[in-house]
Amino acid sequence: MDKETIETIRTLLEPLQIELMNIKNQISNLDNRVANLEYETRKGIRELKQNDETIMTILEGRNLLPKAQ
Repeated sequence: MDKETIETIRTLLEPLQIELMNIKNQISNLDNRVANLEYETRKGIRELKQNDETIMTILEGRNLLPKAQ
């Protein structure tokens, strides 16, 4: 291939490389969002479990619920 052909190919590939970088960034952003949602979900589940335990303790203390064995 001559230099002109190679330069033409490079010129044609440049927008594709830019678009590929944009797609990589979008995937990275989505990955971060998913990781954040997973963390928030686990955090929410922990809080719900703690609330359940607190409610159970209060109800047991007021004799509204049988004590756990």
